[in-house]
Amino acid sequence: MTNSSIVVILATIPYLAKNTGPDWLPVSAAQGRQFAYWGQLVLLLMAVVLFMGSAYAIVSGSYSAGAYMLIAGIVDLILYAMMSSTVFAPLDQGRFREASDRLLIWGVLGLLFSVLGGLVLLAAYVKLQDVFQPQYQQYPPGQYYDMPHYQQPQYYSAPSPHQFPSKVDDISEVIDETASEKSIYESKAEPEPQPSHKSEMTKCKNCQVQYPSFMMNCPNCGAPRN
Repeated sequence: MTNSSIVVILATIPYLAKNTGPDWLPVSAAQGRQFAYWGQLVLLLMAVVLFMGSAYAIVSGSYSAGAYMLIAGIVDLILYAMMSSTVFAPLDQGRFREASDRLLIWGVLGLLFSVLGGLVLLAAYVKLQDVFQPQYQQYPPGQYYDMPHYQQPQYYSAPSPHQFPSKVDDISEVIDETASEKSIYESKAEPEPQPSHKSEMTKCKNCQVQYPSFMMNCPNCGAPRN
């Protein structure tokens, strides 16, 4: 039996997903999907084996073992049928978080009722976790990333501080200003000198003494002015 015939037979099985997903899937997502595909096949095979073992155990009189294998086979068959809509459809649509959560749940249930199928599903879950890690660009050997050139910062000289006059100069300037203000104030405060009025003098004809003309008699000899 060739590989093409096997693929045709698998394609006719109900609820079985396709072997490959879309081409745009990341590598980790494609690998996780491949593991999930094998896990779905294992669940189907384990369900068939458990149904056969359950029938044999019931016929041989081991009813408890037969009941357990029957229940386990039913659970595996339900998980197999739900894988297409709960795992593969979200994966093919890019909803990786949803598919990852369902893989974890189905893997734990698979461990309880089908050890091998649960292990394969958990392996698919682990592979799918790589898609959530940050992706870094890989460079071919011999090529290095050219770091941007670091530009030296430009430094500027600080402006020279303002030159203030010394204290001695300040004091001398204050003294000069005070003296000039004082002189201006004193010049304004001094009363303007009144023009002097000279009285006209008269010379006494008797004693020859001069006295003001407004006096009628000589203050020296008492002679009349005229």
